[in-house]
Amino acid sequence: MATTTLNSLTLPSSAQPTVGASLQALLAASQALVVALWQAAVGTKSSAARTAYQEAEALRTYAAQIQSSDPEFANDLFAAADRHEGL
Repeated sequence: MATTTLNSLTLPSSAQPTVGASLQALLAASQALVVALWQAAVGTKSSAARTAYQEAEALRTYAAQIQSSDPEFANDLFAAADRHEGL
């Protein structure tokens, strides 16, 4: 008669989240949702559009400064400013 011995390893079980930790994660997610909804309702796009316009104007100013030394690169910068402003 043959016998077989099986040695099993006991692995530590991962800690299960507690109810308090789950509620805390739910609260954090809820706060992020409320902030996102508030920003969408208030409309922060106007300030973002203003910033994009200002950045495009700064890039155009730089492109105008280097246009005499490198006209091809300046044209690329003008095009990039137009694309950035259109976002």
